[in-house]
Amino acid sequence: MNMKKTIGMLLAAGIVGLSTAVLSAVSVGGRVPAPRTAGSVNAGLDLMPDIVSGLNLLAGEKYETLPSANGIGVWNGEEVVPMDTEDYIIHVTAAEMPATYEKEALKAQAVAARTFAMKHLTGELRCKSGHTICTDYACCQAFLTTEQLRERWGSSFENYYARIEAAVHETEGLVLTSGGELVTALYHSSSGGRTENCEAVFAVALPYLVSVESGGEEDSPEFTSEKCYTTAEFISKVNSAFPDAQMSNPAKDVDVWQRTESGRIQLIRLGGTVVTGQQLRNALKLRSTNVKFSITQSNVKITCFGFGHGVGMSQCGANAMAKNGSSFDEILRHYYTGVDIERFEVDSGELCLLPEQTNE
Repeated sequence: MNMKKTIGMLLAAGIVGLSTAVLSAVSVGGRVPAPRTAGSVNAGLDLMPDIVSGLNLLAGEKYETLPSANGIGVWNGEEVVPMDTEDYIIHVTAAEMPATYEKEALKAQAVAARTFAMKHLTGELRCKSGHTICTDYACCQAFLTTEQLRERWGSSFENYYARIEAAVHETEGLVLTSGGELVTALYHSSSGGRTENCEAVFAVALPYLVSVESGGEEDSPEFTSEKCYTTAEFISKVNSAFPDAQMSNPAKDVDVWQRTESGRIQLIRLGGTVVTGQQLRNALKLRSTNVKFSITQSNVKITCFGFGHGVGMSQCGANAMAKNGSSFDEILRHYYTGVDIERFEVDSGELCLLPEQTNE
């Protein structure tokens, strides 16, 4: 059996490339919450570790304190700041999705962000800081203070804040569940046209995080991006990141071995070494692992499709659906297969999920 087939089988079995530590620290989307035109790179879970290995879940362990019905303690890197939960969701939604997006897309984002936060409150997701949840986009969710939002939005602050506040208020308490349990509501900026199966990125299969079409993203500035190198620059970057590559001729030394269902690189040979798509993305600081190479004698051009890990809701796709008349619950049910939308409440110290009627 040749090496390409052998490694491919091992990868499929979870032995190579996607770490056997099924659920360790990872975040989603890979970009800094600075002024952007579409979505967050983090999007709940999209940091770029050396090898993506999981969803940062606790193995049945719970925090000692029960979540509050009204508040959440947010670690900002220096101290825990007590906040009203819905106010926290406003600031997360403002950081994670452009305020200019359609209202139904903002509402879908608010529900996804709230679900992700509640997953932390119940102890089913863990913050690497040791606190319940933090403002580090590469760990939990992006977060911007009121002062930061004023600086970002300038004269549009009042209008933009009101739009996001309304989206959060109109979905107050709503979360996504599957089988009566809170889901891990991953999201990302742009899928590049199709989202990815969870197991292809995070080494764990979740029935509601499966690959689906994500149309209408083509008009987004996040849909494609390019990186161009001279041959010498590309060889230098690859050999620096992967010394075993010993690359000398990109035209012969770059060979994509395996792609996922949505087209993302799973395995690629670079000279004398084989790496995962995520390792390639990290090394070259690419926006996604869905890339195509155009190699000439003098240059290497890499075209990226999408922005982020590609699992769960595409923010650009959500906005496109909203523009076409989809409601927030239709958007959520498209990207999170088979989920229910319920109201999250705390009753007598126990978490209760109360069915919520939406406009089906």
